[in-house]
Amino acid sequence: MQIFHIKGVHIDGVTACVPERKIDNETSLRQLYKEEAKLIMESTGIRTRYLANPGTSSADLCIACAKKLMEGTGTEPEEIGGVVFVTFTPDRLMPFNASLVQERLGLSKEIPAFDISLACSGYAYGLYIASTFVNASGKKVLLLDGDIQSAYMSKYDKSTVPVMADAGTATLISPAADDTEWKFTFYTDGKGREALMIPGGGSASPTKVEDFEYHDFEDGGRRRNIDIYMDGFAIFKFVAMDVSKWLERFLAEIEESAQSIKFFVPHQANMYMIKKLARKLKFAWENTWQSGDAVGNSASATVPVTIAREGTNRLDERTEQKILISGFGGGLSASAGVITLDSEAYYEFFQYEGKKNKGEKQNEEIS
Repeated sequence: MQIFHIKGVHIDGVTACVPERKIDNETSLRQLYKEEAKLIMESTGIRTRYLANPGTSSADLCIACAKKLMEGTGTEPEEIGGVVFVTFTPDRLMPFNASLVQERLGLSKEIPAFDISLACSGYAYGLYIASTFVNASGKKVLLLDGDIQSAYMSKYDKSTVPVMADAGTATLISPAADDTEWKFTFYTDGKGREALMIPGGGSASPTKVEDFEYHDFEDGGRRRNIDIYMDGFAIFKFVAMDVSKWLERFLAEIEESAQSIKFFVPHQANMYMIKKLARKLKFAWENTWQSGDAVGNSASATVPVTIAREGTNRLDERTEQKILISGFGGGLSASAGVITLDSEAYYEFFQYEGKKNKGEKQNEEIS
């Protein structure tokens, strides 16, 4: 197992937003599951989800978060030394989202700015990479993480509709004088890549007219070739069998445990799955942060969404707290990190209300 070490960095703040449309999951699921809708909702534990209006992009959500974060931390554009944008649903295949961030935020033209295409495991990857740029440059780096999964989700698909949602986030990483060490590790099993995928599009399968036609599948789903396909059982097996053992080994390797780490912030795949994972790692449920029940599964953004929602109320005012973060899903891939957070950082969670006319209030903080 490879362990990646980072010292001399600090998280100044995390902001997150959900998009315009709030979906009551039981009502939504009645269209697919009829009388079984309540049972399905209870099994996933997801009561509500948020979906973007047509035309709202991953960059829109993340830039709104970045503006809130820079304002809340008193950070000026010239202080930003890099942008890392984690998304598998960019505004365009080309150019990359980070270039739009640079322009809209008025950042220097002489900074590294790039996207990382990852799904549910992406946040820890982005946090590690952004931190290496902080170490190398001595400047603050913006990590943006967000997806509009609804743009690639069939409303008739029984595997994705109960859980998937949209969100955007921003994390500000800065140089730190202390020698607090973060530790990361990563995992990839490409044999399972077809368990979570978008079949159509890309250079291997360029989009065709017929990719926009709906088809019925043996798994009970009805979707297009450009929609997300998820084998829910395969993903659950991957997390229950592979990821749980891998995380146990990671903690053993770095000599940490649920006793030495204060909180666990897992990817919010669904509430049943993360309960099983927390129990396996011996984290008490009250020390396992959750947001998926209220906002849904927004891919890799679920980790920073959860931190933004819970950070202010959960962190001790006196000291930095050790946190285990982990993401897992498409690839198949997983990521994990033991990092530190403190209550002095800026945390905010709000609802993005779309593109407003000049002078109108755009976003409101929500609990």
